[in-house]
Amino acid sequence: MVSVGKKIAFGVGGVVVVAAAGFAILASTSKHYDTPAKAISVGSFKGDYKNSKSPIKGGNLSVTVPGTAAAPVSYVGYAEFNQWASVGVEQQPASNQLFYTDKHGKVESGGPATMKINRSDKTITITLRDNLKWSDGQDVTAQDVAFSLETLATNDVASSNFTSSFLNIKGMEDFQNGKAKSISGLKFDDGKDGKKLTVSYTSLPAAAEWGDGVPSNALPYHDLKNVSSKDLSTTEKVTKNPLSFGPFKVSSVSSDSTVKYVRNSDYWGKQARLNSITFYVNQDQSKLENDLSKQKFDVVTSVPTNLWKNGGADELSKYNNKNGYASTGKYASNYSEMYFNLGHYDKSTKTNVQDRNTPLQDANVRKAVGYAMNVGDVAAKYSNGFSLPTNTLVSKSTSKEQFYDKSVKGYHDKDSGDAKKAGQYLEKAGYKKGSDGYYEKDGKRLTLTYLARSGTATSEAEAKAYIAAWKNAGIEVKLYQDKLVDSSTWKSIVVGGTNQDWDLTLGGWAEGTVPTFDQLWAKSANYNFGHVVSSALSKNLTDTQNSSSQSELISNIKDFQKMMVDDEAYTIPTTTPISASLVNGRVTGWTTANSNDLYAQLGVSSNKPTTSGNPRK
Repeated sequence: MVSVGKKIAFGVGGVVVVAAAGFAILASTSKHYDTPAKAISVGSFKGDYKNSKSPIKGGNLSVTVPGTAAAPVSYVGYAEFNQWASVGVEQQPASNQLFYTDKHGKVESGGPATMKINRSDKTITITLRDNLKWSDGQDVTAQDVAFSLETLATNDVASSNFTSSFLNIKGMEDFQNGKAKSISGLKFDDGKDGKKLTVSYTSLPAAAEWGDGVPSNALPYHDLKNVSSKDLSTTEKVTKNPLSFGPFKVSSVSSDSTVKYVRNSDYWGKQARLNSITFYVNQDQSKLENDLSKQKFDVVTSVPTNLWKNGGADELSKYNNKNGYASTGKYASNYSEMYFNLGHYDKSTKTNVQDRNTPLQDANVRKAVGYAMNVGDVAAKYSNGFSLPTNTLVSKSTSKEQFYDKSVKGYHDKDSGDAKKAGQYLEKAGYKKGSDGYYEKDGKRLTLTYLARSGTATSEAEAKAYIAAWKNAGIEVKLYQDKLVDSSTWKSIVVGGTNQDWDLTLGGWAEGTVPTFDQLWAKSANYNFGHVVSSALSKNLTDTQNSSSQSELISNIKDFQKMMVDDEAYTIPTTTPISASLVNGRVTGWTTANSNDLYAQLGVSSNKPTTSGNPRK
């Protein structure tokens, strides 16, 4: 999916990040805090928490991004090198993103930089604030913006966050292929140390207003210029001592990727209310309830839904507007989907090849697998009400309502799966049900291998529930190597793109501001996990990028959903989540609405946490 902002591949255990074209998030106007969009209530959760007490001067905040010890992550200070969603959340107080966006994800003026589009000239001019400085006091320059783009184009780690819409920039291919020492489409209007960069395109991306195809980050060239490209992602300048032009800067990073931020005195905007923020990432989830009982954390960014209730008994739900905590929620801007392994990724040509000898090359077989899935039952039983079946490849987040295609039927009308309809599609593919209840063709049983991930207490149960539903529909499915794999192994297999020993796997994505899909489904996309190559798909992706109006862009995105899901079943959308947070009663300014400088606005009304009662009363 090419799009602005970050795309994050995630799954049951940790979360592989894919930062997409432009990671765009614009900053708010000069000396005032951003006015957030209205928070929307979801289910039983309100969208914000309004503390009636005023914030004190200073104060410290502790934030946790829950995870599991089985899915370790490594902190990096810049979005270009990010490979984990939890780290993307952890980076927010000290972001290196240039742009702010409105409630629908469109770039808006004000903030670290502004963007001016000239469609007749096919150029975009990025202008940095005069007072935009790194946390070491050095100016953020046009060269820093170019260095970010160059790193995405050539660095082995950062290249996974490179999107094909950047190829519209003049000279990008020659630079990427080593035929040129610089990107000819970049013009330093007032010199490399200046504040203005004009980017020239062969054709402007259709979603440029959302930041698609726009260099939307900066990397401190003066700090990193002497580090070799191969060492950039691992140098302590990135992992321990990154710079920032956000409201906070990194003070320290521990061995377990716990990060302490302190107020950035060189921040261009209004100074942050808090003195410091400590971010804990992937702490042991099993200890979270005990940690909350001791008010160790002020904010739990995303509640592990499997721990909300233990059977019928309250676990983390003990803190649902009680015991000193307020709960908030929203539709997350992400979704999960079932991938079919149809080929491989050719690293020499950097392209996907749909050449695998598998029954899954037949769309009817893929549709049968989709209809057989008991997604509704699995979500209801194992998500504690935080996950809902979804029909399409756009989330139910309110920021995506323009693009969500309600007409896509999907495969989950029946919560327990539709074995009858699955059988009908298998018969279309030439299969017949044998006396053992399984479908076969030419004397060979339809047998598939499921690459399932570990990571939560219910991972194995969920995998077995899907396998049982497929069996009920006459499809034999076995686990990869007869076990679940950890997130790191899963990532190496699916991103590597050459393993031919799996047929099905569940993946998921956190969207950027516009749900365009080149980064996930283009022929050259490293994250095209199913290795789908189709002329119709390529045409749609091209047409989407060449859309001449917002209405045409939206129409093409909806056409993509129908083709990928209903027509070809190249993937089976499964679930979309509700994301809930827990906030201690002393926190001020918390909201789930889009707020471009949330952590600058957060404060605390007391130096001591709230320990009892419902903070909303």
